[in-house]
Amino acid sequence: MSASIVGQRRSFDGHLCTIRYVGIVQGTTGDWLGVEWDDATRGKHSGEHKGIRYFSCKSNQPTAGSFVRPSRPSDQPRSFLEALREKYASEFEDLSCLTVSESSRKKAIEISGKVVEEVGFDKIRKQLAELKELRIVLLDSLLVVGVLSSYDQVQDEDAAQKIAETCPKIIELDLSRSLLSRWRDVWEICNQLKHLKRLKLNGNRFQALDDLIFEGITELHLEDTLLSWDEIAAVTSQFPGLTSLTASANQLSEISRPLPNTITTLTLEHNEFTSISTLRHLAALPNLQHLSVRGNAINTVNNDTTTMDFQFPQTLHSLDLSRNKIASWAFLNKLPTLFPGLTTLRISDNPLYDQPPLPLSVTATTEPSKPMTVDEAFMLTLSRFPPSLTTLNYSTIKPTDRSNAEMYYLSLIGRELSATAEAEEPAILATHPRYSELCELYAEPTITRAVISISGSRVIHPRSVAARLVKMAFRLSRNSEDASEVRTKEIPGSFDTYQVKALVSRLFGLPAFGFKLVWETDEWDPVEKENVEAVDWDDSEDEALADQDTVLQKHDGPDSGFVRREVELVDSTRDIGFLFQGEAEVRIRVEVPLEATS
Repeated sequence: MSASIVGQRRSFDGHLCTIRYVGIVQGTTGDWLGVEWDDATRGKHSGEHKGIRYFSCKSNQPTAGSFVRPSRPSDQPRSFLEALREKYASEFEDLSCLTVSESSRKKAIEISGKVVEEVGFDKIRKQLAELKELRIVLLDSLLVVGVLSSYDQVQDEDAAQKIAETCPKIIELDLSRSLLSRWRDVWEICNQLKHLKRLKLNGNRFQALDDLIFEGITELHLEDTLLSWDEIAAVTSQFPGLTSLTASANQLSEISRPLPNTITTLTLEHNEFTSISTLRHLAALPNLQHLSVRGNAINTVNNDTTTMDFQFPQTLHSLDLSRNKIASWAFLNKLPTLFPGLTTLRISDNPLYDQPPLPLSVTATTEPSKPMTVDEAFMLTLSRFPPSLTTLNYSTIKPTDRSNAEMYYLSLIGRELSATAEAEEPAILATHPRYSELCELYAEPTITRAVISISGSRVIHPRSVAARLVKMAFRLSRNSEDASEVRTKEIPGSFDTYQVKALVSRLFGLPAFGFKLVWETDEWDPVEKENVEAVDWDDSEDEALADQDTVLQKHDGPDSGFVRREVELVDSTRDIGFLFQGEAEVRIRVEVPLEATS
């Protein structure tokens, strides 16, 4: 058997493979085919047998290779038009590759000297007409080998012309997971489709690139082809109109050279990139608008000591970093600088969000450390980006979303500063680059340092507000008064309203900030029966209540001239310790809008 078949594709019992070797195997008789399976779990080795390497696999999996006998029957390859008829005109087995005019001549018969049509011809003609109107053709997994059905493709202008006559309007063609191995065979098919714009070749294995130009195609899919980046870059250079490229699942770990400047959309999902710096050559694309590196292993901006001397173009407005290995807020802090034009970001499903919102050293000892909620993850991510970011994880960012997120983030910074010595403040603020900007927008958070240093150790200052815990009983009525739930927690007085709401969100499984907290005080105030709302508060009202919404509830007791004082805890970065001074236990009613409970 000729070694010229090396590189050809085969299918055995529906399983695709590529021939990598033809010849003998020591210790056996006769020739063998060394094949690399597309499904790397089907093989037994990587081309090596008993210490001797016979071939190499493109897959980095150790079990992609096998030896099979040349006599083993393989699945029958198909020509392009055979696959087209099987998929879209399989009702008519005798359609062949005929045009309507040719079919008319062959189907016409004479009876008593008169030309008549064979029964069923109208259906055949209708089917041929429908093939002519096809615009999207999906022939994936149909064992297409080229214009002809033979592995030894020879130039056949008549066969190629029949493609143009049969389906001239195709704009999208899927030839994925086929028996294609030569770029020339792909070109001879595409060259007949003058309206073709989108081409999918996923799961094929190609030999060396021929000197060809693919005119008109703007979108190319090369997923799971195991082409190297240099090969991919060389291929794209032969598509002069290419604007969109998908090269996912190709074991890529670094971008070694740039792509054509025409590229605007680039999808590199499920590869092996570990840092943003491995993508640095993509920053040279002046028209890049969307970049997806979802499902890689990215965990850092720079995985070596080289200077970060690159920045992606202002045109790049959409970035997908979801399902990577990002575990540090420092990574997110650098993204606005690296991607200055970013308006849309997806970054969910990273280990960063399995952590608590604050470092463990800052988390209150009275509350077990828990991963941040989805709402907390959203807010703490959003607050690290400027207002130019308008979409996060498919959610459109509303002005209230941004203000809530930034105030919550600012309160956490204040809490982190309060839990550390003053000497550590510069180092902490260096990890929060937007701190000064947010302070200008919302005012600085209250910082009450609760630690002092004694012989190098950290102890709680006995007179600090944060040293005192406030016992709070939260009551939530989901349906009726009888069905209320009460949860009691001791909370540091250094907590602000945002942190209290985050705690309540966890306790009752409520969406963050989708509810109200109302303090039910033990105080009663006189009020005129006729005008419950028109109450003049004393000017000496506690300053801590000045920025709270006070609600008067009519007294249910015998003296209807008094009302209970209730105070809504509005969103604020003020410490709750200032509000509840001297209170042994605070009763808080959790009010959820009806639509949120339905």
